Amino acid sequence: MGDIFFRQDAEKLFYNKFVVIIGDSIQRAVYKDMVLLLQKNRYLSDSNLRNKGEMTFERDELIEEGKKGKMSNGINYREVRQYLSDYHLVRFYFVCRCYNAYMESILADLSDEPRPDIVILNSCLWDISRYGVKAIDEYKENLKTLFRRFKEVLPADSLVIWNTTLPISKNARGGFIIPEIEFMNSTLRLDILEANYYAAKVVVENDFDVLDLHYFLRYQLHRRADDGIHWDMTAHRRITNLLLTHISDAWGFHLPGNVQKNQEKNPEIFRFGCNTIPSRALPQVLNRQEQPVRPQRRPLNLDVNRMLKDINPMNINRGTLNRQTMDTNRKLRNDCGYGQIMDNSSFVTDLGSRDNFQWHPYSNNNFEQMARHVDFNRCRYQPYNGGQRRRIRRQ
Repeated sequence: MGDIFFRQDAEKLFYNKFVVIIGDSIQRAVYKDMVLLLQKNRYLSDSNLRNKGEMTFERDELIEEGKKGKMSNGINYREVRQYLSDYHLVRFYFVCRCYNAYMESILADLSDEPRPDIVILNSCLWDISRYGVKAIDEYKENLKTLFRRFKEVLPADSLVIWNTTLPISKNARGGFIIPEIEFMNSTLRLDILEANYYAAKVVVENDFDVLDLHYFLRYQLHRRADDGIHWDMTAHRRITNLLLTHISDAWGFHLPGNVQKNQEKNPEIFRFGCNTIPSRALPQVLNRQEQPVRPQRRPLNLDVNRMLKDINPMNINRGTLNRQTMDTNRKLRNDCGYGQIMDNSSFVTDLGSRDNFQWHPYSNNNFEQMARHVDFNRCRYQPYNGGQRRRIRRQ
């Protein structure tokens, strides 16, 4: 689980660092929340999350495209933003595909000074839905090409983090979903599961890091926006905390310990009730002898060695998956080891050079609101009915 970071904690962690974030609108919100946290201890507003291509946001600057160019909802939309202070540099690139000619131009930027200390990226939803019938095959090849190019271009000390794609609703609308691909709504959320697994496998094979946001937010679906794709400000702050926790662990920095401070200050809140963390949600750390030690790296602009934790990069313990509900004709399944015969009680797939892990169930594949012990219909405000009250009095 992630720690809680405040402005002073984020400033200290990113002191004299160059952070690059690459991805779609979800990653743009990750960039905005990170820029906001570097300046203020508050959440993003709804307008901050909805706006795109604006000229400035919290003292950042629109570098290319956006409202300087042509605003659209197509695969040719571009947006480059940058936040620069005396000791921090954060840049965002909007992409609609994990690897193409535009990504090569981004790699050309990153090959020049200053070299990035951290690269955070994700690209999936556009890749597998907006590029025709061969989109999945091309996505798999593009992932391999992308991380091969990262190895060639980026310094060995750069920390590359791949964020897994967040769960979407079966009734998602807007955003990348245009009328021509609305028929994919019934299966797209299952394609994301397989794409996340395949992408994580490629990332691990290239010795980069994976942060499984899909796992951590699978029980936070009530924080998803009405369109079934995007997320609210509290979910994005949780994502930021998870990212900063991962970066702190990778660089060997001490966590701020704000969660532990809150537990010591208010132990009765964390003892029972909705704030109790179930044991199955805690990441299971593998024994050091179960996995080979990864070589230590030296981060840029630091006097300490980067200490990598010897654990499964996906940091998960996933349980089982009912494969009877999955479509046996998915193309990704053949390359990810889904084709082997297994019983319905367990689902274990070999990662090659990595240890086995298990996939977590999704409550009969229902991706709608899953907040436990809460009936949101009963929690909504009910208008006062004066006539009904008068009838009760007569009785």
